[in-house]
This record gives sequence, structure tokens and C-alpha cells, in this order.
Amino acid sequence: MTDRTEILAPAGSMENLVAAVYSGANAVYLGVQSFNARASAANFSFEELKKAVGFCHARNVKVNVTLNTILYDRELEEFKETVKQVAACGVDAIIAQDLAAARIIKSVRPDIDLHGSTQMAVHNLAGALLLKEMGYSRVILARELTLKQVEHITKNCGIETEIFVHGALCMSLSGQCYASAYLGGRSGNRGRCAGTCRLPMSARGNMDDNHLSLKDLCAMEMLPAIEKIGVKCVKIEGRLRTPEYVAAAVDSARKALDGQPFDKQLLADAFSRSGFTNGFLEGKLDKNAFGVRTKEDSRRTKDTLPKLRQLYRREGQYVPVKFTFDMAENKSRLTVTDGKNTFTETIVSELQDTDKDFSQSLTKALEKLGGTPFYMEDATLNLIPGKYMPLSGINAARRTLAEKLLAEREAVSGWKTNEYHILKPTGCMRANRLVARFETVSQIPMDLCCYYELITLPLEEWEKVPAEIKDKTVLELSRDIFGREEKIKALVDRARENGFEKFCVQNIGHIPLVKGCKIYSSFTLNVSNSLAALEYKALGIDTITISPEITLEQISRITMDVKTMVIGYGHIPVMLVKACPLHNVKTCAECNGRGYLTDRKGMQLPLLCHGKIAGYREIFNAVPIYLGDKKSDINADYISLNFTVESRKQAAKITEKFISGQPLGADFTRGLYYKASL
Repeated sequence: MTDRTEILAPAGSMENLVAAVYSGANAVYLGVQSFNARASAANFSFEELKKAVGFCHARNVKVNVTLNTILYDRELEEFKETVKQVAACGVDAIIAQDLAAARIIKSVRPDIDLHGSTQMAVHNLAGALLLKEMGYSRVILARELTLKQVEHITKNCGIETEIFVHGALCMSLSGQCYASAYLGGRSGNRGRCAGTCRLPMSARGNMDDNHLSLKDLCAMEMLPAIEKIGVKCVKIEGRLRTPEYVAAAVDSARKALDGQPFDKQLLADAFSRSGFTNGFLEGKLDKNAFGVRTKEDSRRTKDTLPKLRQLYRREGQYVPVKFTFDMAENKSRLTVTDGKNTFTETIVSELQDTDKDFSQSLTKALEKLGGTPFYMEDATLNLIPGKYMPLSGINAARRTLAEKLLAEREAVSGWKTNEYHILKPTGCMRANRLVARFETVSQIPMDLCCYYELITLPLEEWEKVPAEIKDKTVLELSRDIFGREEKIKALVDRARENGFEKFCVQNIGHIPLVKGCKIYSSFTLNVSNSLAALEYKALGIDTITISPEITLEQISRITMDVKTMVIGYGHIPVMLVKACPLHNVKTCAECNGRGYLTDRKGMQLPLLCHGKIAGYREIFNAVPIYLGDKKSDINADYISLNFTVESRKQAAKITEKFISGQPLGADFTRGLYYKASL
């Protein structure tokens, strides 16, 4: 089974974990009480985690723990202690997003398996190779990849790959959604997603529309093809779902991988949003990818749950054991082994004469392992011809041996851990130099460029950059490079040949593409603490835009060993989406690449499509961040004015107000810069 693709099941509670294991999962993923991306799940205490690990390991099931939120400086010591406790429970792997988390995990226990969370939005080969270089053993790829793109990364990255094959789909790329934080006050990157994309949102101004709600993923039919291309692990989403849902999904995945038929309607009845989609893997995205949870869906689930409980009512028998029976006068012996542990019981019983074949009835007795995780793979029977003994003693010995073997397998052997000293960040006063970021060259107010230390533009605009601002131009790589890595690298090389040496990365997979250049980062790397900032600096980034999900006070404490940037103005892109919500009402041919989504409060969120160039869309907050009249509260090396939907005239007016410290004079937000971060 080791060479087969693993089925990884969600375990939001112990009941769900049991359902997953009994149904045939090869591994489970779960969270502890902090630092995991499903804070609202039941999750596990450390005592419960240790029991869960023992239960799973006894049944040849791996346990992966999610410690995949972004971290704050004040939390790093607590996080380190959490890693120690998790390691002491003997888990198989830890899933992490934050580079600070990765550094602490590998320092505390260097040889524990580290998996790159899907929150890192790794979607190109360079990103996966960089994770390998950093010590990750597996990368959980972005859900928006096609099967062909997954194959390219899997066959060339040199580490294990894992992909989602069933369950809820986020509208935004994981780790790139800020809608919950900015619209609901709860950060998805902190494990507290409010499910903003499931709320009413319309591409035509109708309050009854749910144009950000995707159907659930179901790629069970594709599992043989997924296994064939070498994907190590297929993942089922659903730590907030029922044990019945978990059992149905695991059972279907196991059947699909074995080439057996499965009941897709039963899966839909367990949970769906008006059916399923696998549009990302197939590269087919249209309005059919969208759906909502209807009353009829809920009714079907309620009616189906009792039937699904049969899937995990009994222990699944997935652990092979071998018996050896040595017959002797008065004292026979029965031995069991799982290949690692061996136990023997003596059976005191007088032998009796027989003219029947005792081996058949003995074999049947040894096979009676129901109610345990074991099945008899083989039996060696050393019998005395013409003799037999009562089966009652053999049955009792078999039960005792199964109990002893299970108890031994459930014993947890934790990882030994190292001490790791976390440096306390030392703050300093910084220069607050002004930077401007534009969507196009045509937006730039050229007469104000003298006030901009740097000007950031999309990489695709490089040929249009006026000579007078070339030296201060930073070229920004597209947030989405799905299947376009070679084209992006070619653009970078052409720009460099023409004298551009400053580049902005927006994903960890961008960094290798601009190696050797002066590198700046977008806020989309989700840097929220000093250790992560230092890790990115070690990867070659000169200046890091700090996450706008933390406060200005927290930003001011980022270590002085790293140059920092803060967004002082701009509509924050709250979602990066591949599936276009405008497809609900129009085709690409009917669209000019710009539009609005109206939320339930009547606010209009701008949508900007990069489809012709890059194939992705950004949905922006309805009102911009503005700190022009609060500049004295900002302590960063650079302050960036991010212009996206603004005209050149508007950009000039906003720049002038920001420089002079005037109020914006329009609706705006302070974002999360003054709020207690969640």
C-alpha cells in the first residue's frame, strides 16, 4: 500500500476521526486548540491528540496536524511550545503556512515531515522546488490547478504533492482571501473565516444572488488518473462536516482508487451545493461551477445520514497479521505478529484423536478477527497428524493476542525535541518614503513622480515605461502564473536585458524567477511577524510589504533587520479568483474586464479582470484604505499608494492629499490597522 496514493480525511473531532479510520482512510488531518485554519472545529487537546495518534497508528493511519495560520511576534514562544507538545504526541507531519512556523518546526524537530499548506497558494514548479530546498517534504498544491499542471509539478518537484479532490471550494485562492477580515472582521488566515463568499453577492445588483458561491468539488472519477501521474495524497475537505459525510467521502475515494463503482448521488446527498464541480482540474470554468446549499439539499442530507452511519459502524480490518500455531501435548502455542510486534499465548488443553482435517476449522477460528483492525494475512500451522483440540482455548488465545497487539500498537512514542531561541525583535524609527503602485502606465501622474521613491507596475507594462522613471520602476509579477511560468520568466529576462533590475513578488513561487535582482514583496506573502520577515529576507527579498491584517503597532515592532512597507492607500484586493463571478450573468465576449459585485448591504466591490493576459480576477474592497492623515502613526521604510481602479486625475488628487496629510474627503476605511487583530 506504501506506493499507492493516500486518502487523507478531515478529523474535526474524535467522532469524525473514527469515522475516517473505520471507512478506510490512510491518513487524517486535524487541528489542536490554536494556530489552525479551522478554529471553529472541535479540534483536539494535547491529551486527546495523543489518544488519536495511538488509535490511528494502531491501524496504520498517519496523523497530520495543521498549524497553518499566520503568526504574530507575541505568539512565537507559544507556538514553539505547541510544536513541542504536538511532536511529543508522535504525529507524522505538521502542515504550516507561515515561514516563521516552518523555521520553528524544523528547528525544534528537524526530521519531522513538514507539509506546505495550501494557504501558501503554491501553483508553479519553482514554488514547489523552493519548498523542497527549504526542507518541506510535501507541498499541498493550490486547488485551482488543472490536472495537467498538477502532473507537471508532481513529476518535476522532487517532493510529495497533495491535492484536494472532494469538499468545499473557496472562491478565492487559499491564503489570498481577505474578504472575511475586511468585510466580517475575522481573518481566514487566522483560521476564523466567516464564509463571506457564501453570503449574498450579485453581479447584477440583485440581493438574492450568490455569485461568489462555488459548488463543492468532487473529483472521485479522476482518482485513477490522479494516482497515475504520481500524486502522493488526495485530500478530502471538511473538518466542519459530519462523521457521516467523512465516511461517505472516504469510502467513495477508496472504491474509486481501486477501480470500483461508487455512488456519486449518495455523496451529493451527504452534502452538496446543488451538485458538484471539478472545473478547475478539467480547466472548464463557467456558470455551472457556481451553486448554493438549498432546502432540498438539506432535506436530502437529513434523510441520508442514517444510511451513511453503516459505513463506520464497525471497525474496518486493514492491518495484516500472521499467526503461527504449534501443536503440542497439553501445552500448544499460538503466536501473532504484525511484522514488528510479536506475542505468544500458551493453550493448555489435551489433544484428542480425529480422522478429520483439523487445519480447516483452525484456520476459520484464527480468521475471526472482527471488531479489531486486524485481518489474517497468513497462518503457519504446525499440527500433529490425527490430533485436534477444542477451539474454545484457541479462540480465547486469539482474542487475548489481538488485545495485546492492539495495546502495543496504540502506545505512543513521541518525538524528542530541541530547544530553539526566538530572538526578540528590536524596533526602530523608519523613513516612511513614498511609493506608488499603478495598474497601468496611463494612470501615472507624471508631474508628481518626483514624490515617489519607487513606482510599481505590472511586469507586462515594462515596454511602456517612460525613460524618466525607468530607474525607480519596480516590475510586479502576476499573482496568478498557473501554467505560465516559462512565459513569466521570459518576460523577466527581457525586462532585465533592457535595464530593469527591481521586481516585486506576490507569491513564494515568484522568488526563484527573479533571483539575483533587487526584490520587493507584495502584502500577499502574508508576513505578520519578524521571524517570517527574516526568512523571506534570507530568500533574497530586500523590502517586505507587511500584511494589512495586523495593526500599525504590530508593524512597528517588526525587526529593524528587515526593510518594511505599509499600504497607506488603496482598495485592498479581498479575493484573487480563477472562477469569474461575472460568468453568472455574462460571457467574456460581453465583458470589458471591469465590473462590480453588490453585497447584501448595497456596497459595490470593484472587479478587475486580468483574463486576457493572466487568466485571473481580483475583487476589491468597496472603499479604500487611507492613512494620509495618520502618517505619524506609520513606522515603515516605505508607504505605498496602491492605485487600481482610479484614473490618472484621481491618483494625482489622492497623492497630493496624502503628501499634505489631508483627510481623503470620501468614504474610506482604516482597515485593520487600529483594530485588535483576530
